[in-house]
Amino acid sequence: MSSIALSAGENAKTIRSARRLDRRRMLFWVVPPVAWFTVFMLIPYAMLLYTSLGRVEDMRFIPGLSLRNFIQVFTVDPYLSVIIKSARIGLMTAVLSAIVAYPLSFFLAFHVRSSRLKFLIYLLVIVPWWASYLVKAYAWKTILGSGGILNALLQKAGLTDEPVRIFLYNEFSVVVTLTYIFTPFAVLSIYAQLERIPTSLIEAARNLGAGGWMIFWRIIAPISVPGVVAGGIITFSLAFGDFVAPVLVGGPDSVMISNIVINLLGVAFDWPMAAAIGLVIITLGLLLISASGWLEEKTQIRF
Repeated sequence: MSSIALSAGENAKTIRSARRLDRRRMLFWVVPPVAWFTVFMLIPYAMLLYTSLGRVEDMRFIPGLSLRNFIQVFTVDPYLSVIIKSARIGLMTAVLSAIVAYPLSFFLAFHVRSSRLKFLIYLLVIVPWWASYLVKAYAWKTILGSGGILNALLQKAGLTDEPVRIFLYNEFSVVVTLTYIFTPFAVLSIYAQLERIPTSLIEAARNLGAGGWMIFWRIIAPISVPGVVAGGIITFSLAFGDFVAPVLVGGPDSVMISNIVINLLGVAFDWPMAAAIGLVIITLGLLLISASGWLEEKTQIRF
């Protein structure tokens, strides 16, 4: 009996030591991401909320618990109108980016057989990221300007006698510039989704007599919806919060919400209002991500 009891005690100690080791391993893997999320996400958001509930008097921050700044965001000009304008520009950028990105992603996923050629096209898509944002924005300012390539071509073709000034310093120039800069995000998102489609599924549809357009509309298009939506949300969010393009290629009527926030922080010193606008933008992003997850769940096809 004593040997049995001793063996049982040793087994219990082994089990306890194994459990302690598992807990240590779990802490080793859990603590760093939790600490990172707390330091770089929760604390900044809490500080943002704390600031948005206060006010500024004589260049001094006064803490408080008032929702006045949030009410002003939706009731006082120009905040609400600029948010709507920024959302409109972001939406147009997302739509145009998807229109440009989808054919390229489709061609890359289904028509490029050579792995070397596919890598080359993929590389050409991401190469613009290596260039400076300002360089790309200035390039479009040069292209769309009165002395740019576009006006030179129009005059050479005899369509105009003098430079056309409608291409620059308006929403059109901002949307074109943002579409060019952010389209690679849409390409990668859509291409990643199209790559998930099994070739056996397409071959089975062909064996059953489905034509090219039927395969696209009944199989490829529904499966690619999550990639299109994800790319649209990425490009919309980046365009919605952009502040460089409106300054370089946009005019006075193309001011976006990020420019307002910069003015509040650097000129008006109204940090609570800037924090309130930031929280509104973050909430809008969370709503878009939630809607994207819901749409992906509804349109997901199980293989």
